[in-house]
Amino acid sequence: MKLSPWLLEPWRKLQARHAADRLPHALLLSTPVGFGKRSLANALQASLLCEKPDAEGFACGRCRACQFLAAGTHADAIRVTFGLRDDGKPRTEIVVDQIRDLCERFAQTSSRGGWRVAIIDPADALNHNAANALLKTLEEPDPGVMMILVADDMARLPATIRSRCQRIEIPAPTREAGIAWLAAQGVPAANAASALDLADGNPGEALSMLAPDVQRTVTALIADLAALAEGRELAPIAARWNDEFAELRLRTMARLITAAMRSSPDMTSVELQRVAAITEKADFRKLSLCWDQLNWARSQLSSPLRSDLLIVDTLTRFRDAVSP
Repeated sequence: MKLSPWLLEPWRKLQARHAADRLPHALLLSTPVGFGKRSLANALQASLLCEKPDAEGFACGRCRACQFLAAGTHADAIRVTFGLRDDGKPRTEIVVDQIRDLCERFAQTSSRGGWRVAIIDPADALNHNAANALLKTLEEPDPGVMMILVADDMARLPATIRSRCQRIEIPAPTREAGIAWLAAQGVPAANAASALDLADGNPGEALSMLAPDVQRTVTALIADLAALAEGRELAPIAARWNDEFAELRLRTMARLITAAMRSSPDMTSVELQRVAAITEKADFRKLSLCWDQLNWARSQLSSPLRSDLLIVDTLTRFRDAVSP
């Protein structure tokens, strides 16, 4: 399994702890989407279950354990994610029954006499009862059990859960490393630099930003922000934003504002230059409050709160921050 270059240092540290028999029973991988934490979690699970890992600790991919894992039939590899509701639609949270099932699996002996490794993803989607059930397991871990919690937003995890996990730091790649990684994915160097600027240095997000549908969304979004800055009517814009792409728009808007406020004179992204021009004379305090509102609104889109009102409030704050 190949990891991105910026994941190799945390990988080496984990392997050193493994070799010294000092791996904790619970790890927390929490970074923004796009930094590759899920690749690291999968590689670690495969490594712990593999019968013949290589010199760097990576799973061999050929032994029986690796074959079972690849087929999804390894009894000691557990993955907890969104289940299905009674109507067949995916849940938006991890529920207590799933954690109880996990605890029952951990109560059994290892099928192959080694580690039992569970990945809980996204751990920040644990509901209150599920988090309480998991806490009991974290407080009294069984030998040979590893839990890897993957979270996009660590702040949504209860402090009691966070305090019982060892957080693994994943450093942001340098600009050069990000461009090189994007080039390895087939992105031309000029496009890679621009996309990386637009994604505020996040390589995974930069790659996703190059998708044609996302580019169209970004172009339309920037036009809407320019219209708001000119004082045009807000209601039609808010109505367009209140659809299945609402979270993408709010996430992209937050990223654009962040990147524009950190922009340097040599930035290559045309889109970012446009946003920087829109926000150049903005009231910084109001723009910061708008950014806070953006991220709060994103977290509430799946709640009972009305999404149209969340969007109206967010766009109103932005217009107030950038309007003359």
